[in-house]
Amino acid sequence: MKKCPKPLGYGIRRTPVVLGLSAALCMPAAFSYANVGGRMDSESVQSVLQTHTVKGTIVDETGEPLIGVSVIVKGQATVGTITDFDGNFVLDIPTGKGMLEVSYIGYKTQTVTIGKNTQITIKMEPDTQALEEVVVIGYGAVKKRDLTGAVSSVKNEDITLTPATNPMQALQGRVAGLDITQASGQPGEGPKLQLRGTRSFTASGDPMFIIDGMPGDYSTLNPNDIESIEVLKDASSTAVYGAAGANGVIIITTKSGKAGKININLNAYVGFNGWATVPEMRSGDSYINVLREANQIAGTYSTDEALFSSPEAYKAHLNGQYIDWADELLQTGVTQNYSLSVSGGTEKTKAYFSLNFSDEQGQFTGDDYKVNAARKSKVDDNTARM
Repeated sequence: MKKCPKPLGYGIRRTPVVLGLSAALCMPAAFSYANVGGRMDSESVQSVLQTHTVKGTIVDETGEPLIGVSVIVKGQATVGTITDFDGNFVLDIPTGKGMLEVSYIGYKTQTVTIGKNTQITIKMEPDTQALEEVVVIGYGAVKKRDLTGAVSSVKNEDITLTPATNPMQALQGRVAGLDITQASGQPGEGPKLQLRGTRSFTASGDPMFIIDGMPGDYSTLNPNDIESIEVLKDASSTAVYGAAGANGVIIITTKSGKAGKININLNAYVGFNGWATVPEMRSGDSYINVLREANQIAGTYSTDEALFSSPEAYKAHLNGQYIDWADELLQTGVTQNYSLSVSGGTEKTKAYFSLNFSDEQGQFTGDDYKVNAARKSKVDDNTARM
């Protein structure tokens, strides 16, 4: 058995602190670790200590090392690391956890089985799906990987995910740098859009809207007819529009017919607009007592009849005829939208037709906004060549 070294201060008067330290140093490591606080047993210590070290290298499709790749143990997000400048990583993997999850921006996330290997090489695969996406800009259409300007794209599925009578409301929180505020709660009222802050104290800061290549009004446009919305933010993207694009440009591309079988889509939703909370109205004795007290404090009280604007109003009070104007003016409005579209065609002729009915009721009685819209488009390749 290995002898314990003499404690510090041997031959001098030993203090309890020195003796306690000496005793702790003499204990086996596993024994002292397993009894800290009395909360761990020997089995838990063994499970903690049973790990094996895995070293690896992560490269791209050309074999070049990738820096900063995230490597974590699958199922344990707290156990992980990143690759260094040479694409290398070292990770201690707990026993029973033999799978790594490797992720990097622009590359597909991979799940790698380690097994008993201690040295591995992982080759990442580029994720080209997002880079191949076509984006419409002022001077044509380009792929995202070739785009250098500041452009945000919102597709149809994101627009219809937010049911609204106004398609611009679907951009809320989806475009960086775009502030969307609702000017009022009136039905049909469009939101206020501001790109990258206010540029003038007096001039309008509204962006320019281009619908299918022409300036237009989006307020009556059926959100279900929109294929995509591109928001151009910087000078390079809006250069083709000159001064008109100084506040940014929003390009809306609508749907068109596609070759193939006839496709019929029906979209409908119903919502409610209401439940406003207003103070409870006073009536009867509660109302007249407030009037009396107010006039007594002001020194103008004479009779109860003098508290009212006319003898008819005083007579209505005596008869208990009160009108709750908040209850008369406010309502729980119903918002509904129904859209039907039909598309199809051949390789030479493609057609698209849609009908839309939108009805939005406000919180005030009689405040209603209805839109009936129809749209059709036909593309004939033979006609286009003429």
